[in-house]
Formats: sequence, structure tokens, C-alpha cells
Amino acid sequence: MADAVIEVSDAVTCLGVFIDSQLSFAKNAKELAGSCFYQLRQLRTARRSLTTDAAKTRIHAIISSPVDYYNSVLYGICEVQLRPLQSVLNAAAKLVIGKRKN
Repeated sequence: MADAVIEVSDAVTCLGVFIDSQLSFAKNAKELAGSCFYQLRQLRTARRSLTTDAAKTRIHAIISSPVDYYNSVLYGICEVQLRPLQSVLNAAAKLVIGKRKN
């Protein structure tokens, strides 16, 4: 053990959360938003076939749950980094109620 070399890393992943040396969590918010927007685009194609309750359930499973999982980790990050996640939640709500862009 005395000859062991321990390399220092600028970032680690623990339980699916990317932790960088600055503890900014910016990468987590960006990747989560990207993944959620992808799922929303996929769901948008099938939305006409779903009832409102089915759409709510699906969105809760693929959007709300992952955002909620990261909620405790992302608490306190700056507002700029939270905007993409707020946009995801707004887009999910619009998809449920069937509101389109103007």
C-alpha cells in the first residue's frame, strides 16, 4: 500500500450524479434537461393516442421523477442553471394540456 499511487480527478460520478471540483452541478442540469426534452419529443408523437390521465402518468414517470431525484442535489445552484429544467417542466405541462407554441 505504501507504493500505491492515487490519482486526483476533477470530477466523479456517484449514484448517477456528476460531481465536479467546483460543485456547480451544471453538467447534471444540462444533461437532465437534454434527456427530458428528448423524451418529450418522443412522447409528443404519441400524445394524440393517449388520454390526459395516461399522458400525465407517462410524463410523471419520464420527467417529474428524474427531476425530483436531482432536486435535493441541485438545491441551491444558480438560477441560470435551473432555467433549462424549468423549461422542461413548462414543456411537459403544455404537452399534457395540449397547448402548442404561438
